[in-house]
Amino acid sequence: MNLNNSKDLKNKTENQNIEKPFALHIQGGNMKRRIFCTVFAAFFAFSLYAGDSAVLVDNGFSDNGKYYIFGQYGKTDKKFQGWAEIFIVDVAANDYVDNGVFKTKPSAVTADKSGKEVYEALAGKSYFETRKYNCSPANPDRILYIRENEDKLGVDEIVFKDFIDSVSPGQGVYSVKLIPSVKGTGLDSSSSFYIELKKKDASGKTLAYQKIGSPNIVRKGVTNYKIERIVCDKTGHNLVFIVEKTMEDKTGVNIRYMIETAVLGSSFFENYGMQESVSSYDAK
Repeated sequence: MNLNNSKDLKNKTENQNIEKPFALHIQGGNMKRRIFCTVFAAFFAFSLYAGDSAVLVDNGFSDNGKYYIFGQYGKTDKKFQGWAEIFIVDVAANDYVDNGVFKTKPSAVTADKSGKEVYEALAGKSYFETRKYNCSPANPDRILYIRENEDKLGVDEIVFKDFIDSVSPGQGVYSVKLIPSVKGTGLDSSSSFYIELKKKDASGKTLAYQKIGSPNIVRKGVTNYKIERIVCDKTGHNLVFIVEKTMEDKTGVNIRYMIETAVLGSSFFENYGMQESVSSYDAK
């Protein structure tokens, strides 16, 4: 699921904190040249990898868990034009609801506005459509995972305790693994992925399995994926995987968000059996 949130969501902002200018007085031509070269090299490296990083807005599940709303916003690199997107997703259908996509594209009109300002304006325009779903962010006990380690790779296994049966003596665990397929590099890259979800008992035996995502959906220019957060609704049947997506284009390296949704199969609520289903959603 595409797209553009708790302690590990990095508190992404549109602009870096800028310290006040300071004076540095150093005598000697060689030292001055070394400082100039260092500053130039840093600027050159920044120019190579410049891009923009979206800020995720997690509006959460509807009361009945059937719908999920999320958004993202930012400001483009170089032209500094604000942009914003909001999506209403039918979790079971794994698709937008009718009239459920709202976008403000970067343009000269948004050049003097921050991404947050553009998002707030878009939220106002879409309010009468989004409010009827009565969505709200998940309570802390419904947040199953948050990526706290910046160095954690997208392919690393994620393990958390069984959130459905948390009181039995032999409490099991859930295992999540993102399986990517990336071809090419840089602007010529294309990729896809799916997620393996397993429920295991205390001995490590797999009790249930579900494949989430559509590996046949190929995304041009996307070079990496990382699961940022996993949340469930209050029934424990509906899951959302928030995925950070690294994209490369002519402006540099950009960060966007997408989500994958899953309605858990009946085997996850039993002590036996295997069931596979597929659910994915990509914000275009």
